[in-house]
Amino acid sequence: MLKLNLQFHSAPGSLSALREDTFKNLQLNVGLFVKDFDYENIPDAGALLEAIEDELESGTNLLGVTRGGGNFSVSREMRNPQIDGLRYRYKGGTFVDSADPYLSTTLVETTPENFASGFGGEVTTSGKKATVRMPTAIKPSAYLSNLCWIGELNDGQMVMIVLYNALNTADFTFTFQDKGEGSMGVEFHGCQSGVKDYDYAPFEVIFLYPDGEMGSLEITSAAGSAVGQTAIDTDYSLTSGQKFVYKIGNSAPSVVYNEVPDYSWTQWDGTSALDVGAANNGKKITVAVLSSAGRAIMSGNATLVVKTT
Repeated sequence: MLKLNLQFHSAPGSLSALREDTFKNLQLNVGLFVKDFDYENIPDAGALLEAIEDELESGTNLLGVTRGGGNFSVSREMRNPQIDGLRYRYKGGTFVDSADPYLSTTLVETTPENFASGFGGEVTTSGKKATVRMPTAIKPSAYLSNLCWIGELNDGQMVMIVLYNALNTADFTFTFQDKGEGSMGVEFHGCQSGVKDYDYAPFEVIFLYPDGEMGSLEITSAAGSAVGQTAIDTDYSLTSGQKFVYKIGNSAPSVVYNEVPDYSWTQWDGTSALDVGAANNGKKITVAVLSSAGRAIMSGNATLVVKTT
């Protein structure tokens, strides 16, 4: 049998798929896992970020923080019928006998819900006591209606991987150690909802794009405790990888949606008073929220109130 093996190497000036849009399509950072997530009516990336903010505030459907990232895999069993006279693979002649999509990660938040999700258990609560038990038969209630991994691309886009009817089928192990944190590895598999539901595998990958509009950020300014200081307050809590930046001007500085602000903007931790100087009393401040990719997604402005004496 003749085997042809071609190796491809990149050299300066050679043909390459690298282009300006390349860096917009890079997936960044670890993302997060949400279970039983109501995503059907979320229209764009901005609305998804708002929904994530609500989830982070309530904590109800979060699996919690992870260690070592995660992995999405689809294992397929494929078949090409052996037919006399067929010499090559034939378009339309390959069949998928089964597909097994799964998401895996390591959780480092020890909660009754995570234990229950890990081995299909049930949580019962009585007063200040929560007990998790594993039935000998896996009940329908052990399946998550969905498990979503949500991540961010480098151009304000969001990507979401959704498993339907997710169940952890891996052997459950809770690891604890001295000078370390307890952790549990999980591997959730998507499952069909009905025995005749064969048209598509039980998962979907959804890309959501920015709607082109800057989100509104509510901010206020009050005199700080020391001369030259102002205390900025906002009702927005940053999600993973996001940052606050600000800029001061005679009129409210502007920032363009989905662009990276230049060096004239200063990072703010969201809580500390700002030393802006008494001379800036009465001027305008604009505060922007940057995505994990450093792009502006929200902004708001206020008149500075600075302690002058």
